[in-house]
Amino acid sequence: ILNLWVVRQFKGEYNPVHFHNGDLSGVGYIKLPKGMVSNKLLKNKKIKTNGTIDFINGSKSLLNNSIHNHNPKVGDLILFPNNLMHTAYPFFVEGERRSFSFNLEIDKKISKIFNV
Repeated sequence: ILNLWVVRQFKGEYNPVHFHNGDLSGVGYIKLPKGMVSNKLLKNKKIKTNGTIDFINGSKSLLNNSIHNHNPKVGDLILFPNNLMHTAYPFFVEGERRSFSFNLEIDKKISKIFNV
């Protein structure tokens, strides 16, 4: 484990598009506000990203969507390559989104098991 940290976010806060160090990164969700992904507070707007996380890779092409949107649940643990761009969208209800993130480095002595 290279590093580990806790992210506390509140109404209107977000994480811009970024990537991490190491070989693998991860995010786990500890606490989420009730109704975080609801659009009820945004009248006449169809926003599907309230409080969600996007993983972004490449560009949109035939039969390929370059963005995967995930609606987090408490207890989710997501592992992904460190260089995968991602962003956490703001939410507009009272409460806290609490998650932890980390970066891992794979032991190069055993990394051959990942190269088939």
